[in-house]
Amino acid sequence: MGNLLFSPNGRIGPQDFLKGLGIITVLSALITMVPAFNFNLGTMLGYASLILLFPMFCLLIKRSHDGGKSGWMSIVWFILILIIGGIIQYFAGEMTGGAPLAEMKELTKAAAEEGDFGALVEISKEYAPQVAQKTAIPSAIAGFIGTMLGGFLINLIVKQDPHENQFGNIPA
Repeated sequence: MGNLLFSPNGRIGPQDFLKGLGIITVLSALITMVPAFNFNLGTMLGYASLILLFPMFCLLIKRSHDGGKSGWMSIVWFILILIIGGIIQYFAGEMTGGAPLAEMKELTKAAAEEGDFGALVEISKEYAPQVAQKTAIPSAIAGFIGTMLGGFLINLIVKQDPHENQFGNIPA
């Protein structure tokens, strides 16, 4: 498992890629749900979840290697996952944010137009916990779906090199 998630060297096939992506995505979804129960802890864990970027890039690099491509292609795959996941999470948040989200947006827009940055901070302190409580679980589910959808698309795009290549032997 350590080699799968923590080493960018070698190649991995489509199944191992999805297995590793599933592990990272479940961890990320669990972290995303925490603000529904404890906003402050969720905020801290949200920053700590940036650690998951390293194993994500390790998987993306090895999947690129499996197709005979440079590990630099992992940046393209990461952007693809971000776009898909971001769009799905945006709509999930919009559909579940309700009145607190609408009020927060309205007040934020007014404060930004006035240039009152102190008001922006106060609005965030007041409304962010309410919005997070309403949107955390739907956002976690949407993030999971978006990331796994991105993984499936990557597997459709990156065809496995059926021969040994400069990145290693054919994955089992």
